[in-house]
Amino acid sequence: MQLPPTVTPRAFERLAEIGAADQGQALRVAVEGGGCSGFQYEIALDAPKEDDLVLEGSGQKVVV
Repeated sequence: MQLPPTVTPRAFERLAEIGAADQGQALRVAVEGGGCSGFQYEIALDAPKEDDLVLEGSGQKVVV
């Protein structure tokens, strides 16, 4: 696994198209433990929290 994670320039461009930062939000990417089907992945627009890992580019944020 590559640490810290990286975000492509195209992903930041797409966030800019959506206007996430204009709404005070970032793209949240999370992995939650699942049951017998394995991990569950959460991807949503959300406000950054104090303990998030924040990745920034092109005026946009992705939080992990």
